[in-house]
Amino acid sequence: MLRAIYRPARRAPWSPPSMPTSYRTALLCIACNIVSVGSLRVALHGAVAHGQPARHTLRSGAAYCCAGAAAEPDDISNENILRIVLSETTDEETNALVWKYLGYRYDEATGEYDASAVFPKWAKKYPQPPDLIGVTRTYERAVDEPVLRAVQALQKSVPTEHKDNLRTELKPLGWPGFKMAGLTPNMTRRAQVGQWLIYYRKALHGVSLEELVRRREARQAEEAAKLAADGTLPPTGTTKQGVL
Repeated sequence: MLRAIYRPARRAPWSPPSMPTSYRTALLCIACNIVSVGSLRVALHGAVAHGQPARHTLRSGAAYCCAGAAAEPDDISNENILRIVLSETTDEETNALVWKYLGYRYDEATGEYDASAVFPKWAKKYPQPPDLIGVTRTYERAVDEPVLRAVQALQKSVPTEHKDNLRTELKPLGWPGFKMAGLTPNMTRRAQVGQWLIYYRKALHGVSLEELVRRREARQAEEAAKLAADGTLPPTGTTKQGVL
């Protein structure tokens, strides 16, 4: 089990931590702009998220930099996503991993996150990366409402055909799914971001922005035809709720 490196005071308003200085064990590869946080290695530049092939092998544990292209990033492999679901990563590590694939990058010069590579619709709503897990573990409405809304928005962006991907992908690794008894908000949110990461890996990673826009427009046409035919659309997973 990983030790939490950083834990904000309870009940305090949460804001995204600076990288890498807010993590005592963070190691930055200047050439690659990759930060090693605990057991997860996170690329900060964000460009690999949308249409540019990854030139790094990102793996948990040992340092791998400039190791060549990888068709699917190792840090969102089923094994690593299972670790997220089983709470074997810290809340901060989990947030950072999702931020990476949404496209956020940390600007050393300004000390702020740059959202220029973030999916357009998501960037408009969240110009700074939101807490998706609830790192304070404080569930009073005043503190937790922004976290809840952010992770719900992320989950709603997953198309219907990908909604059951978490169970499908993790079952071969021995994960039977969660039972309602004993389920906590933290566990639920870890499953939700895990679902989105699998969707990203399968449908978004390595695809150019132009192609993603083309697919979105084709899907919008299908949704319009369905709405005209029977007046219904799925409650979540539509193009209106997507990150693009």
